[in-house]
Amino acid sequence: MFAKKGANVALIARGVDGLEAAKSEIEAYGRCALVIPVDVSEAEALENAAARTEQELGPIDVWVNVAMVSVFSPFAKMTPAEFKRVTDVTYLGYVYGTMSALRRMRSRNHSVIVQVGSALAYRSIPLQSAYCGQKHAIAALRTPSVAS
Repeated sequence: MFAKKGANVALIARGVDGLEAAKSEIEAYGRCALVIPVDVSEAEALENAAARTEQELGPIDVWVNVAMVSVFSPFAKMTPAEFKRVTDVTYLGYVYGTMSALRRMRSRNHSVIVQVGSALAYRSIPLQSAYCGQKHAIAALRTPSVAS
């Protein structure tokens, strides 16, 4: 949609195949797509991706956090490592992305950060305790406006 409206787009995710497919769609609209394969749970990698985005495409006007991972499991059977991975990607990926974007946006006093949530932030379902908890955390996350 951003490309259709005339924007160049940086694509940040782990899956190269999906990134390349999205790149093709963006380029079909005559726009530039920058593919940056990173794991959003790694703060430094995400910071580097944001820096590269601005170096190659210019100032970031809109940053969209939409990463997620889940484990379908009863809570009692989930391992600490599984719960941590869901937290690292589904919550901390948003936190790190927001920090990286906000660092760049504040000096310009404009731009938008979009946190894509889920109805599961408000109503948990069986076998999704980690995911629902992280989506609730995202809904509760309050970041300052660009100006503040």
